[in-house]
Amino acid sequence: QFFSMQNLKKLIFIALALLAFMPAGVQAQRQCGTMEHLDALIKKNPNVRANMDKIEAQTSAFIAGQLQSGNKTAQVITIPVVVHVVYNNATENISDQQVQSQIDVLNADFRKLNSDASSVPSVWSGIAADLEIEFCLAQRDPNGNSTTGINRVSTSSTSFSTNDNVKYTSTGGADAWSSSSYLNLWVCDLSGGLLGYAQFPGGPSATDGVVIDYAYFGTIGTATAPFDLGRTGTHEVGHWLNLYHIWGDDGTGCSGSDNCSDTPNQADETYGCYTPSTIRISCSNSPNGDMWMNYMDYTDDACMYMFTSGQKSRATSLFTSTGSRYSLVSSQGCSPVTTTCSTPTGLNATSVTSSGVTLGWTAVSGASSYNIQYKLNSATTWTTTTSTTNSKSLTGLTAASQYNYKVQAVCSSSSSSAYSTAAAFTTSSSTSCGTASGLAASSITSTTATLSWNAVSGATSYTIRVRPVSTTTWTSSTSTTNSKSVTGLTASTNYEFQVRATCTSTNGAYTSSSTFTTSSSSTTCNTDAFESNNSFSAAYNAGVSSNRTAYICPAGDEDWFYFSNTTSAKNIRITIYSLPYDYDLQLYNSSNTLLSTSQNANTLDEVIIYNNAPVGTYYARVYGYNNAYHATNSYIFRARRSATAYTSKSGADENQLAESFEVSVYPNPAREQLNLQYELDGDADVKIEILDLMGKIIYSQQDAGILGSNRIGIDVSSFVSGFYFIKVSNGSNTLVRKFQVSK
Repeated sequence: QFFSMQNLKKLIFIALALLAFMPAGVQAQRQCGTMEHLDALIKKNPNVRANMDKIEAQTSAFIAGQLQSGNKTAQVITIPVVVHVVYNNATENISDQQVQSQIDVLNADFRKLNSDASSVPSVWSGIAADLEIEFCLAQRDPNGNSTTGINRVSTSSTSFSTNDNVKYTSTGGADAWSSSSYLNLWVCDLSGGLLGYAQFPGGPSATDGVVIDYAYFGTIGTATAPFDLGRTGTHEVGHWLNLYHIWGDDGTGCSGSDNCSDTPNQADETYGCYTPSTIRISCSNSPNGDMWMNYMDYTDDACMYMFTSGQKSRATSLFTSTGSRYSLVSSQGCSPVTTTCSTPTGLNATSVTSSGVTLGWTAVSGASSYNIQYKLNSATTWTTTTSTTNSKSLTGLTAASQYNYKVQAVCSSSSSSAYSTAAAFTTSSSTSCGTASGLAASSITSTTATLSWNAVSGATSYTIRVRPVSTTTWTSSTSTTNSKSVTGLTASTNYEFQVRATCTSTNGAYTSSSTFTTSSSSTTCNTDAFESNNSFSAAYNAGVSSNRTAYICPAGDEDWFYFSNTTSAKNIRITIYSLPYDYDLQLYNSSNTLLSTSQNANTLDEVIIYNNAPVGTYYARVYGYNNAYHATNSYIFRARRSATAYTSKSGADENQLAESFEVSVYPNPAREQLNLQYELDGDADVKIEILDLMGKIIYSQQDAGILGSNRIGIDVSSFVSGFYFIKVSNGSNTLVRKFQVSK
């Protein structure tokens, strides 16, 4: 029988209506071939199941040990990656930039740095995990040669399936690099609508890795919506790290498991995309429902954005000493090949004019050419030129301007040195503009000073730059007269300043430096019984250390500090550092009842410990004896709390605690500048060193650290892309942090 035209129109209308009520993206559904591949692999090689059972037993034991110890923090693991691009045509031969975009997504998702991590519903936010696993394109191949980490192979095969043909050169693919040192990613045209598939730990090393269709790899180029955010890579690498589908691959039976205790039981896979507030109930998992936003579900790329702590434990277990992927921890795949080309030294600038200069350096043995980079001191980007000799003439420069330059030696196509430390020169004025003289500083306080100089004939304005002596960063300002008041200075600090005259549009040369020293900070005598400005409540309830420098001025004076304990059963620790004067320290409650007094007679520091303190307001009294009553004699007061009970410490122990410090670096990865921030509990000289992965020191600096927060910017623009270690020491403690430079 034939449909009438009217009936045909009705069927089309019904079909369109059904599509309108389907979730976005349901027409293009995620297909993962991992379980299909696993079934075929076990049938072909029954030993795989036995290997996986051993790995599961090791994983369970590791998780049980974590639960017993309560320690779930793992060392950050960096995995070298080789991407085999197996292509039949130009479209499938994806760009290096598209490959890097996938690596960037993996690093964001596995470190919980993805921009949509904030979309995790509040019911799951407490278990959303940073897996502490990072990825880098290999810089060293299995033979020890330099590599980009991208292996391109042209093939006559028009497509591949889950039969692993793409993993062998003999069947039109590319042979795997050693799975004990690399994660192998194959990118090709997968047939049957597959987005990708992975091999679980325990399979043959020759096929170990992940396969992804070129149309769903990375975030640019051929990446196709709704799978164009690189999450197919995140999902499949999750399988490679021993993570199962969140519904347990049992259809809708509610009996399967992904072996993670913190993921809810779920009936089946989730397709499409939902808003973060959407709750899908299955397998009696009310009220929170399915964790459809988990990377191991089937939602579209835009709607998967979390791993859990349980999934982190499973992945982490692979990299312990008994884990099946432990060898990757010591892989050298991310380490660049060490060059033997020496870094140029002896940088010098001669024949300096208003628009040109001749740069020179000591010749490097074996060098065939040199790369020279230069820029205005105020610029952020470098201009690169080359020379076959150990000198280079530059032209077209800006008059009366400071330039930076650095040099790299090239010994062969695969052997280049690091760039030298940057040197500087200043071009002369295009027309004459005199140099200021008679520099002087007056009206000096702890934070301000008035700087003056003799007027320069024809000058329309002056540029004044100021910096602490022995530092590298100037603070500049201008004046239309021959004096300038500067503010925001640091007390008891030796400063230098220079002045440059500007005559219409022509700059003169900067003067030589003149110096001055700010006075010490003004002191404040606290004479009231309960000073309103001595509250520590905010910092105290945050559980962090809180220092305050105070003074006892006239004889008989005493200071009071107060703070509110907002949560019961917290533990209070009060410390004063008085070096070398004698103070008495006492703790009272709001009823003025003495709770505790100083626990030792050491005049270098005094400590009060009061554990299990109830909610309420507490007052600390500091009273000075003997020579403590002087405006110039300061002490440091600290109030802090902890959920863990404090124990008594000797004066030496407490001083050691006061010398501890914290270190952080950012951004990581860095491109042009790495910022180092460290916290000190007292002034101390800090030594800073940067080492490459071979342990060679490539940068060293000494910094005069002060009490509190210190920040230093380090120029890493000359560093080659890769991983480095920064080592920071304050004399008694040393901390090391790992960071990456990415160009």
